[in-house]
Amino acid sequence: MTFLSALLLKCLRELNGERTIYSIYHLLVGKKSSQTLQDAHLFDLAPFFKTIPDMRRSEFDHHIQIFIEQQYIEYDPKTLIGHITDKGSEAYLTYFEAVAIPNYVNGLKFQDAAIQMWKRLTLFVQVLSYMNHAENRYYPVTRDHDIQTWVKSYLFHHKEQKGSLAADLHEELSILLTTPFPEDPVSVIWRLSGYQMIGYTDKQTAEYLNLEQTEYHFRFLNALHYWITQIVAKPNQFRIMHSLVDDVYQSIPLTNTAAKTAELLAMHHSVEKVACLRNLKKSTIEDHIIEIAMNDPAFSIEPFIDFKLAKEIVRAARHLQVKKLKPIKEQIDAATYFQIRLALARIGGEG
Repeated sequence: MTFLSALLLKCLRELNGERTIYSIYHLLVGKKSSQTLQDAHLFDLAPFFKTIPDMRRSEFDHHIQIFIEQQYIEYDPKTLIGHITDKGSEAYLTYFEAVAIPNYVNGLKFQDAAIQMWKRLTLFVQVLSYMNHAENRYYPVTRDHDIQTWVKSYLFHHKEQKGSLAADLHEELSILLTTPFPEDPVSVIWRLSGYQMIGYTDKQTAEYLNLEQTEYHFRFLNALHYWITQIVAKPNQFRIMHSLVDDVYQSIPLTNTAAKTAELLAMHHSVEKVACLRNLKKSTIEDHIIEIAMNDPAFSIEPFIDFKLAKEIVRAARHLQVKKLKPIKEQIDAATYFQIRLALARIGGEG
């Protein structure tokens, strides 16, 4: 049993046969569809959103095939539904008793910012290191044009502090790597490159720490996500590190298109008016409303559903022990499918 195998089984268990197995794949690679985003919330899988963005579908299928052979799941190839067996449940629960899921990982909230922060940091550290040795001939650790542009822009706007940037960044990182930093500092520091020094790959770091590679990957994410929680809470203490995430971190994570809809709704436009203004279908705007309701606690759902009806929907879902819309609709015919989705998005996971 590997960390990834245990995680996939845990996700299957949470889905409880109410979604196809590929909803897990879409969630782990970070597909930003309304369905995947809502599933992340409904099934308490938000921490794992986009945590394995490079996973190939063939790799996912391979794991599913092994689960079938090991009798960890019962799979219907016609419906693409997989039910975890008692044997499968016991296997992943036993694994996670010995290897805990890192508790700072929150893919839905932090992963986009973490990816950008790490790319910027690796190049920034390398550039500062070579600057300190008055050497400007080297191969950059990333060829990403946007990352290179960001580092050049930062250095240009902080010309006066160039001499102290390396020392200041070192101080910030030292603080971020001390207790209560949740991981071994090596898990991050050895990945950085500097003057005449190439950082370890993720595989090399995992081997050095004697960790299975996917477990190391999640511990690495745990470190980055922990950093972001500290950085955004104390921007004045971590001025340089905060600059790495300032333009990419969203305290309320919304897709760009949902954010535009949120702006129009804040002007008290109706759903129909917003759809007209944006030249989108009404159903698309409703998808945006679901996304906003899931992520923004201050967003009121009362213009779209009476709170009493919303609570009735949630009670029905809990009684039926499902999150599928059709069985709930059959119980509460007065509610529209949109209202059912909205109720589950806002209060479905409470208490």
